[in-house]
Amino acid sequence: MSNLGVCLSARFECVGEPQDLEESISLGQLANALTPDDSPDKHSRLCNLAVSLFSRFEREGRAEDLEEAIELDTRAVELVPNGHVSKPMLLSNLGSSLARQFERSGSANNLEKAIELLTHAVELTPEDDPDKPMWLMNLGTSHEQRFERLGNLEDLERAIALQSRSVDLTPDGHPDKPMYLSNAGSSLQTRFLRLGDFADLGRAIVLQARAVELTSDGHPDKPALLNNLAIFLQGRYLRTRDAKDLEEAIAHQFRAVELTPDGHPDKPTWLNNLGAQLHSRFKQSGNLDDLDQAITHYTAALTLTPEGHPDKSSWLCNLSHSLEERFERVGNVSDLEEAIKCSTRPVELTPENHTQRAQNLRFLGLRFFTRLRSPHAHADDASRAMEAFLEAMQHPTSHPLERLRASGLYARLLTEFSHLLTTPPRLSLLEAWRHAISLVPQCIWLGNNVRGRYTSLSEELSDVRIAVNYAATAAIAAGEYDLALEWLETGRAVVWSQVLQLRTPLDDLHRIHPQLAERLQHVSQALQLAASSSLPVSIETQLPSSSHDIQAPSSHGYALEYDKLVSTIRELEGFEDFMQPKTLSQLAGACRSGPVVVINVHKSRCDALVLCRVGDVIHIPLPELSLDRAMGIQEYLWDLLRAKRLLNRCRGDMQDENDDRGGRVTAMDPPDMMRVILADLWNRVVKPIMDVVCTLEPPSTTLPHVTWCPTGPLVFLPLHAAGIYPSDDRISAPSQTIMDLAVSSYTPTLEALLKPRARVTPAGQDPRVLIVSQPDTPGGNPIPGTTTEAAIVMSLVGESKPLDDADGTIQAVLEGMATHEWVHLACHGIQNCMDPMSSAFLLYDGQLTLADLMSHHLPNADLAVLSACQTATGDEKLSEEAVHLAAGMLNIGYKSVVGTMWSISDYVAPDVMKVFYTVMAEQVRAGGELQPAYALHEAIKVLRRSSGRGVMNDFLRWVPFVHFGL
Repeated sequence: MSNLGVCLSARFECVGEPQDLEESISLGQLANALTPDDSPDKHSRLCNLAVSLFSRFEREGRAEDLEEAIELDTRAVELVPNGHVSKPMLLSNLGSSLARQFERSGSANNLEKAIELLTHAVELTPEDDPDKPMWLMNLGTSHEQRFERLGNLEDLERAIALQSRSVDLTPDGHPDKPMYLSNAGSSLQTRFLRLGDFADLGRAIVLQARAVELTSDGHPDKPALLNNLAIFLQGRYLRTRDAKDLEEAIAHQFRAVELTPDGHPDKPTWLNNLGAQLHSRFKQSGNLDDLDQAITHYTAALTLTPEGHPDKSSWLCNLSHSLEERFERVGNVSDLEEAIKCSTRPVELTPENHTQRAQNLRFLGLRFFTRLRSPHAHADDASRAMEAFLEAMQHPTSHPLERLRASGLYARLLTEFSHLLTTPPRLSLLEAWRHAISLVPQCIWLGNNVRGRYTSLSEELSDVRIAVNYAATAAIAAGEYDLALEWLETGRAVVWSQVLQLRTPLDDLHRIHPQLAERLQHVSQALQLAASSSLPVSIETQLPSSSHDIQAPSSHGYALEYDKLVSTIRELEGFEDFMQPKTLSQLAGACRSGPVVVINVHKSRCDALVLCRVGDVIHIPLPELSLDRAMGIQEYLWDLLRAKRLLNRCRGDMQDENDDRGGRVTAMDPPDMMRVILADLWNRVVKPIMDVVCTLEPPSTTLPHVTWCPTGPLVFLPLHAAGIYPSDDRISAPSQTIMDLAVSSYTPTLEALLKPRARVTPAGQDPRVLIVSQPDTPGGNPIPGTTTEAAIVMSLVGESKPLDDADGTIQAVLEGMATHEWVHLACHGIQNCMDPMSSAFLLYDGQLTLADLMSHHLPNADLAVLSACQTATGDEKLSEEAVHLAAGMLNIGYKSVVGTMWSISDYVAPDVMKVFYTVMAEQVRAGGELQPAYALHEAIKVLRRSSGRGVMNDFLRWVPFVHFGL
């Protein structure tokens, strides 16, 4: 009977016939009833029945089946002594069941016990045992689960090592090889989501593709493997926008659907995911046939999905979104009406305390918003949208990002349609934006222990940027300039502030109140996992088949505990502002060296907010500037730089000082193009600001110091060089430029200027200077000018340590930075647009990346001179985050940083550095506060006027040099 039950269970796994599984369980129960406890076969019959019960749990989600399987596995383990050949298998089965129980209950004890049992199973099994790969895989899966719970990277690295070992021990012909490959790929994808290394995603895709290749079309696991491969490829497409990845994803997903019969429980998931991929292709190509097919497949998925299925609500939302988009393209009002019905149902299905409720309410509000803007508006659409957005933004158990999105929509509804509301709004416009801004720290920080890198936070950062931009614009329009400045600061460089310094709010709490910190970390991650979107779904990440009613109380409890913990922490000394945005009074010290100009660029208006020495905020409207115009100037500049190959070009590529390689982008010569760009910036942005700023500073023989903190497309534009420049150097017409009126610096945030500018060496004593030069770095073009440059710097500074050529290794440079106040890096610089955290200095033995720098904090650091290319370029998608090497140096402790906005000539850099260090040496001898911004200003003036090195207006050579910080 037991053997027949095993065969029926095996046939169920191959064919999927539920009756086979039911008969297997009945036979197993009867066999166990007839077998006494002292029988030598008792443990195997307990094990066989447990396997069948576990299979039924996976199919139907019956909690009692999993509990009985655990009980039977436990008895089986107890019956078998150590050394018995079956002991590892029984330990592994029990461990796997406990790990699955952890997924349902969240009990840490179950997971820890599972890892202990699975580790024992691996230890008891010799390397050549055919079951060893299975035990390794199970243990790896449990370590990955613990990583997802606690965020400890050691668990994830351990999981990858174990999964990889299971692959290595298994020959290609083994029937379990595809499963091991798939699980190893999933672990690598998890690490990609955490660390953002594209190599991990590429390797995950290779492993998943190999698993698919080794699996025949008739194998029951083939559709799931195809689905996972499609998900990985779609994930890469969403980051690279390579259409080939999306085409392959769609092809694999189609095949998964074709191979799965209608009665199979996974068929709706495959159909939904196919709909999502077709919808992505519609967004990319605009082909209406793709949208029609997406709607067809979403509808088919819902038709096959029973009521009470945990994914039904999210799939209804997918269908609703696609119907709405088809209405906007085609104009058929029946699509919009059906979209509203599809969005109404998820709200009805979702309990009050469910973590997805805010998202479902937001979607419903958006459907009403769409109808409100159409010719088919109903009288109560504005009020119904407002009610949905209001409930969503105030929903306590949903992810803060969903609540922030809803807050923004509520505010935008008030801005556009307050006159159509049938009931008075419960929150004013500024109250709504205030609520949104209060959520910003939680939106990024809540999940960064699991994902935590720019590649995986781009969606959150984009939403934060948009919300802050709208909020600040509303505050400016209302005359609340102080509030606008506070809000703009809240939305800038969020990740720098909370992740890259390794001094997140939680880290400070860990140091002083470790138990509170650990509990908050656990609760935060529980909420993050509960609130994560399930679309699209890979088989390793599907939620168990539980109802909303099972999930809701747990998430509600976590939400209440989170709020209580945060309140408790804010009552502690030193933590009164825990997870709170900074106020103007806290930011006022940023302008101690001169006014700070924050510029907000919005589609409705553009404004400058000037923070003055006395702490006042002065508003300067910029009526001649628009978002479209700013984006146009940015693109105009980048077209020029691309044509001159100065954006993705390393120092030293421009070997000749007069190198004029690269095509022409317009009929104008490059100097004329730059002249137009700089004049446009002067007339539309800088001059209106300086007309006011010049009245704020007391008369002095020294030029005032102005620090620029722009937003949006202005982040990438050379405000420090704006002006009207004569078209012919021989003409004596006076110029009107910012350089004639002020010394300019930049800052990624106001907070970056709050660091004390205390000298780290006594007056008159030379600072210790680390000088790194890389004239012939392996893998890079030769840049012989760095040798000359290093010699110039050494001749002008006192105590210095050179690291030339082979001496300039990553370890040597990092160690030198820890013991020297100044660092000079003359080398190649690389801006990685695909993965900004991989932007790097190219040293002799490899790349010193932003990711490497972020793990160091140098409290004695003072000045960093980055004589490399593109060290202050940043990333277009993350403009408010200042993801570049110069900002990275600020955030690891340097008070002042000199960098470049685009590639520089190997011939120009030594000339600039000679003047710069000459002025810095004079400042050191004079004592007092060092002013690197003034030294760079003087160096650029000399470069502009120098003969034999191009004419004064050879903008591409002198404009890229910029100063950041104090």
